[in-house]
Amino acid sequence: MSASTETAARVRALHEQAVIVNGLGGGKVAMPSSRTSEFRLPEIMREGGVAAVNLTVSYKDGFADTARNLSYLLQAIDARDDIRVARTADDIRAAKASDGSAVILGFQNSDPIEGKLEYLDLLHRLGLRIVQLTYQRRNLVADGCGESADAGLSVFGRELVGELNRLGILVDLSHTGVRSTLETIELSRVPVSFTHACVYAKNPMTRNKTDEEIQALAARGGVMGVNAVARLMSPEGRERGSTMAEFVDQVDYVVDLVGVDHVGIGLDISEGMTREDFEQRKVTFLAQFPELGGEFAYEHYYTTGLDSMAKAELITDGLVARGYSDEDVLKILGGNFMRLFEQVWRGA
Repeated sequence: MSASTETAARVRALHEQAVIVNGLGGGKVAMPSSRTSEFRLPEIMREGGVAAVNLTVSYKDGFADTARNLSYLLQAIDARDDIRVARTADDIRAAKASDGSAVILGFQNSDPIEGKLEYLDLLHRLGLRIVQLTYQRRNLVADGCGESADAGLSVFGRELVGELNRLGILVDLSHTGVRSTLETIELSRVPVSFTHACVYAKNPMTRNKTDEEIQALAARGGVMGVNAVARLMSPEGRERGSTMAEFVDQVDYVVDLVGVDHVGIGLDISEGMTREDFEQRKVTFLAQFPELGGEFAYEHYYTTGLDSMAKAELITDGLVARGYSDEDVLKILGGNFMRLFEQVWRGA
C-alpha cells in the first residue's frame, strides 16, 4: 500500500470513528420556516459524518416567533427516525451509534426570552442547550462585538448567566464584545464557549477573538469552534476567499496558544444558500451588520471547498496532513465539545 493510500485510509477511519460536532450550523434547508419547508439536514449531516450540530433556532426573533419556528423544527424532526434532539451528550453518542444525527437547539441571541428568565425553564424543557448572549449589537444583557462602547454585562445579564448555569445551558460568546466576554468567563460557574469564531491575531476584525479572550476561555475549560467564513479567517478573504490550509492555520494558532483541548470546529455555514439567496442576504442581513459584510463574491463566502458540513472530511484530511495525532484529531473534530457538553449539561 502506498503512503498516499495509507493516509487516505487513516483519514477515512478517523472520520468514521470521530463523534463530530459542528459548533454552529443553519440555513434554509436546516431550519424549517413552515410545516412544508424542505428539511435536508439529516442527509447533509450523514454525508459529512457529522453526529451533532448546534442549530441556530433564532438570532433576532422574539419569544412568539421563536416558539413558532421551534415548533416547525420539532415537527420536522419527529417525522423522521434518523435525527433527534440532543438533550444530553449521551443523545449525541446514541445518534452516532445508530448512524443518525442529533440537533442541539441553540439561540444566537438572548432576545427570544424578552428579558424574562422564567421563559428559559420552558425552553430548556423543549431542548434548548446553547444560548449566545448577544448578536453583534447591544441588548438587555450585554454589548455585542459590533458596539464601539464595549460595555460589560448588565445587572440582568449577570442574572441570566446564573440562570443558564443553573439550568445547564451552555453560554456562547461568539458575537459578544470583549469586556462582556471576559466578565462572563469570570462570572460563569462552568466553562463557556465561542462556538464559531476566528482569531483576531490572524485577522483583526472585531468579530474575531483576541488572544486574551481565548486564553481566558481556555483557563476555565472552555472550547472555541473554528469558523469557516472566509472574510473572518483571512484579511484577503473578501477578495480571494480562504483555503483549507488557512482553516487549519486557525486551529494551529489556538492549539499553540492554549492547547489542543480547547479547540473544535464551528463552521457557521448557511446550508442550501444559493447565489440568489446571497444577493438578498447582502441587502438585508449583511447591510444590517456592515462590520460582518463588505463587498465579496458568492464564491468567497466560505473556505474554498468547505461550503457545507457535508464536506467535513476535508477537515479531517487537513488535520492529518498537518501532523496531528489520531487522539488530537478526534478531540478537535468533536471530543472537546463533547467533554464541554458533559460538564455543562450535567443533570440537565
